[in-house]
Amino acid sequence: MCGFAGFIDRPNRIADPASAMALMSDAIRHRGPDGEGQSFDASRRIGLVHRRLAIQDPSEAGAQPMRSASDRFELVYNGEIYDFLELRAELETAGHRFRGKSDTEVLLAGFDAWGIEPTLKRVDGMFAFAVIDRREGRLILARDQAGQKPLLLAVAGKCIAFASDLRALEALPAPFARQLSGINENAFRWYLANGAVPWPFSIRPGVEHVPPGGLIEIDLEGGRIDRRRWWTPPTEFLDDADDQSGAEDDTNQVLEALRSSVHRQCRSDRPIGVFLSAGLDSRIVAALAAEVRPELPAFTLGMPGPFDETGAAATIAARLGLPHRIIRPREDETIEAARSLCSVADEPFADSSLLATVLLSRAASPEIAVALGGDGGDELFGGYRRHLAAARWRGFKPWAMRQIAGIGHRLPDSISGKIKVGRGTLREASYRLKNIELGHEGYLRLRGTQGDAAELFESGPLSASAISRRNPWDGLAPEWSGVRSMMAADFRTYLPDDPLVKVDRGTMSCGMEYRSPMLGRDVISTAWNLGTNRLFDARGGRAPIRAALRSLGLPTGGPKRGFAIPLSDWLRGPLHGWAESLILADFEDPIDQTALRNDWRRHEGGRSDLAVRIWTIACWRAWLTSRH
Repeated sequence: MCGFAGFIDRPNRIADPASAMALMSDAIRHRGPDGEGQSFDASRRIGLVHRRLAIQDPSEAGAQPMRSASDRFELVYNGEIYDFLELRAELETAGHRFRGKSDTEVLLAGFDAWGIEPTLKRVDGMFAFAVIDRREGRLILARDQAGQKPLLLAVAGKCIAFASDLRALEALPAPFARQLSGINENAFRWYLANGAVPWPFSIRPGVEHVPPGGLIEIDLEGGRIDRRRWWTPPTEFLDDADDQSGAEDDTNQVLEALRSSVHRQCRSDRPIGVFLSAGLDSRIVAALAAEVRPELPAFTLGMPGPFDETGAAATIAARLGLPHRIIRPREDETIEAARSLCSVADEPFADSSLLATVLLSRAASPEIAVALGGDGGDELFGGYRRHLAAARWRGFKPWAMRQIAGIGHRLPDSISGKIKVGRGTLREASYRLKNIELGHEGYLRLRGTQGDAAELFESGPLSASAISRRNPWDGLAPEWSGVRSMMAADFRTYLPDDPLVKVDRGTMSCGMEYRSPMLGRDVISTAWNLGTNRLFDARGGRAPIRAALRSLGLPTGGPKRGFAIPLSDWLRGPLHGWAESLILADFEDPIDQTALRNDWRRHEGGRSDLAVRIWTIACWRAWLTSRH
């Protein structure tokens, strides 16, 4: 787990490569506080920079950049290969010998033995990396299938740069300085609508995010760039009529896949803990981790009012016999953390639960270096309320669902709550399927889930036609197949754009690694091989997870909340002064300042709850200020 950066300067336009590498390294210091390394190939003008968070084999034998035994490959890498012990044993049987105990060395040995892409298809892990293949004269950039680790690419003529964080690219001199000082308006509009910048866009023009499962091959001689995928998520799913498995079989398959994933991800040479909410996903992760780590500490963030999950989490921790730490941040800690979010997030990001993640991570980091959590379970097993709504209204096309939701929104709840639509009510459709749009990848996605500030764009309301859907990584969307299309969209877009950004940036800002056992290789394939009817029961989605918890003797009740914060109250309370300074000041940005100030007064006076919209603009302006 680390951060890395680098560049290819074929036209020799970076006058002082050593200085450029030092600036890039300093920009990602937070991702690797335990050490740094650099290499520069003067003949090919390739610089590699690495910052190390030492989790597996903290000795110098695990330092990067690292070369393979054959000297063919040189790697800088961010992530963990969880099954590296099994792969190591296989490679040793084939005659390979290791000098250290790191998963990095195992990954390189796999490249030597099997090749890069075949190795990626074998490993169970999270990663982003850059590797030089000296024999083939190429540089390969790749990212894991779920997008757990970030990877950006900037191209300025024949100069190419890459990094874990945008700020490392922003540290580069000419020829990158110009394109890294502007704003990508298309990405900004997406941010206003959704609260996050979606891949492949970056907030900076000329910079792109490598997609989940993406691979970029750069010819070191000619400079040709080939974009492709080493892994493509499925677009077809098991039809219910073809699903011959029983509920007990499904439970056993899911439980065993999760158990294997959790146990592998408990491997660490540094202290490890679990972020425990009251939700099903973190609950089962904690239970399975306790099987191999019985003294695993569990950390829960205590929030005021209905957001407080500490009671339910304490009950689970006690049942499992885990030491439980309840974190209740002081007001000054909350204000300071909010002010730091613009640097934590790296790009504009308005999911307010990032603040919760930062507060929790800061409190836990003196005790642990690795945290387990439940991210990914909702996308794989139908855990969002919109998934349940779509499952109930099978057979409806997106345009019909959008119309139904619009009608319900205009009717009183007393009427819409009595009108049956599919297996639900019109009122449910109104609340759960509002603002369905085709997303940046051509997949169905919900607008306004974390943003809702689009109408403040000064040139007029953000419409579907105003957003470019061009994506060089994918073709047309697959045929609409109900809830599984929505779940596939969430996995491919919302998950890497939002929840995984939140946990990666929030924990790495504290020098901590976050692991998501729900996104283990076998868990993903198991979930996608289940029939849709197996995912839902009378209580909603994630039926196999509830069944697995029951088989472990654990409760399955409680509302779904996650690590949330009381945003509305905090914007009127401890965060009032910070937000007001950003909302009322005159900024040179394309926001309708008059409308924004009116919204602020309405929220401030309690006449309307416009917290999400205000937070979205405040986070944008805090980020903008930090970059000037």
